[in-house]
Amino acid sequence: MIIPTEKNIKTVTDLRERTLELLRQTKSSGPTIIFHHSKPMAIMLSVDEYSNMTEMLEDYLDIQEAKESEENPQTGGINLKQLAKKYGLSI
Repeated sequence: MIIPTEKNIKTVTDLRERTLELLRQTKSSGPTIIFHHSKPMAIMLSVDEYSNMTEMLEDYLDIQEAKESEENPQTGGINLKQLAKKYGLSI
């Protein structure tokens, strides 16, 4: 969770007036929370941070799907022992 601090909180006005500066700051200092009328409205991330987060989420979802398939064979998954037998592998 991102903890709001003086350094990572900006307003819509800040964003409008100092866009490039805030983009550079986000890239070097991490996520920036954008407030509008004293309410958080958005979080600005660098492209690298966004890519890392989406990759971690995809990995997590893949792991969850694999666990579900292993626990519930009716979903169409195949366990490791069956897969090894099918392809003549030893485990």
